[in-house]
Amino acid sequence: MLSIFKRYRMRHAHKQPVHPFTFMTVCERVKPMSQAAFEFAQQSLELASYWLYPQSTSAVYSDAGHFVVTNDNPASYQHCLSQHLGMHSMPVVLSNCHETLLHAIPIIALQKNEIGLINIGHRFDLKQTLDVQVGSAFHFALNQYDNTRLFCLGVDEESQNSQLYEYAEDLGVNWLSSEDYSFRNRTPIKSELTNYIARCDDLIITVDLAALMPSAGFNDNNRLSSKIILRTLRQCVLSGKVKMIQLVGAKDNLICSRQTKEILDALCELPPILTHAA
Repeated sequence: MLSIFKRYRMRHAHKQPVHPFTFMTVCERVKPMSQAAFEFAQQSLELASYWLYPQSTSAVYSDAGHFVVTNDNPASYQHCLSQHLGMHSMPVVLSNCHETLLHAIPIIALQKNEIGLINIGHRFDLKQTLDVQVGSAFHFALNQYDNTRLFCLGVDEESQNSQLYEYAEDLGVNWLSSEDYSFRNRTPIKSELTNYIARCDDLIITVDLAALMPSAGFNDNNRLSSKIILRTLRQCVLSGKVKMIQLVGAKDNLICSRQTKEILDALCELPPILTHAA
């Protein structure tokens, strides 16, 4: 009788819909960020969902809400990541800094797979520091986790000094300059990405939204093309290896921009059967 009841419960249990993507916003204060800059970013991120991904009954994503992360207590954010990865729903995180990634890697690295980091932006973010600071995300990622590798797409060669290039070479980092990472080179870029993806079990993608904007602080000719970024994201996601995507921006003009909306909309248009996190 008990077994009959169990079978009935399983057959009639209410199943929560599993969406291909889970969107969330995260704000973290990292040295030497001021309290004012942190609070401004927090306000922008907390309100971003109303415009970027409004709730809809037909949406292919869920909204996990907003998190404020501290080094002492990132547990709630990590629990959310773990929960949605366990349901094969890919986290798409909007964060105010690249360093938020360092709280996600321990969750994704549990299986000891080869993790391929792909950073789309003008900088290496390989600042060598003793503690986590803005610009040091991949320095800590590559040195703390032996099973990680990094491919930087769109590096602005004029803004990165020779010491950074030497350090990147020492760490085995692959990169394409902002000149090479352009739509006209889409065929060789696709080939290089294919080779990189083949060497990885899992992928984590970060996009520096400032590199897409005229106000990025670099030569406007080096502004990265949305078209090639969307092609890159599509190729990676359809490989079935992407565990997480992180979009980085700390101001309204980056977070609530046309380019950011384009990225989120393009992800939602991908076939759901192909986009569930591996």
